[in-house]
Amino acid sequence: MKSHNRLVGKVAVVTGGTAGIGQGIVLRFLKEGASVVYCARTPGADAENNAIIAREVPEGAARVEFVVADVGVEEQCRAVVRRAVERFGRLDILVCNAQGIAQLRAIEDKPDADFEMVHRTGFYQTLWCMKEALPHLKASGAGRIITFSSHWNLFGQFFSADYNTTKAAIESLTRTAAKEWGPYGITANCILPAGDSRAYKTYKNQSAENLALSAKSDAARPMGRMGDCERDIAGAVLGLCSDHARFITGQVFGVDGGAWLSTSRQKHKPGTEIHAGRAQTAH
Repeated sequence: MKSHNRLVGKVAVVTGGTAGIGQGIVLRFLKEGASVVYCARTPGADAENNAIIAREVPEGAARVEFVVADVGVEEQCRAVVRRAVERFGRLDILVCNAQGIAQLRAIEDKPDADFEMVHRTGFYQTLWCMKEALPHLKASGAGRIITFSSHWNLFGQFFSADYNTTKAAIESLTRTAAKEWGPYGITANCILPAGDSRAYKTYKNQSAENLALSAKSDAARPMGRMGDCERDIAGAVLGLCSDHARFITGQVFGVDGGAWLSTSRQKHKPGTEIHAGRAQTAH
């Protein structure tokens, strides 16, 4: 993948940066010249990233740091942002990608503890990081905030009310931040991804049935596949963080290969009159 050095001199924080979409963003940012601080809650979770960086972008090793942090704990979230400023002297980009996920259960069966955990690691993680980053993004004069929502929120996915509601809250927070912080040159945008993430791969490989369902789902998308985390999803994030996107803010972008177009369950045949007996004729 060719680098165009679009983030040279920029400093970024990426929460949840050791696998899937977060990993793709960390790697893409490094290849474009940024310095990156990223986190995960498990010590040693950066081993795969280190191997990829050594192989694909060895000069990036001096521009990257991994921090162990539980994003459900406010102080640990804020510490990740502070570490980026301590290490690299500034902050230009905040990507709030991390998200805890609870077991799928119907609304009436889902305990409050699930809602609390999912909201803390999703909505509150985003809020805490944004608050800690704000003074530094102001100082940058061209700060960028990227958050993540989900199609599950958009379509009211079964058995995931905790996840769906935190993603809806993140979308609203992003729009509000765009409005309040725009005067400081800060943009805030939200991504609705359909990426070949770790969670998707785990689901797909759990059983032959899941593998078949995943293949059917992928085929239904206009692009016929899930997005590559680094090339496709991180590519869109890169674009929104570059100087070319300085006038784009408060938006929710479906980076999904047209996935939302494949959700209709009404299989009409050509010529069908949806409102039989009341069709109008064009003049």
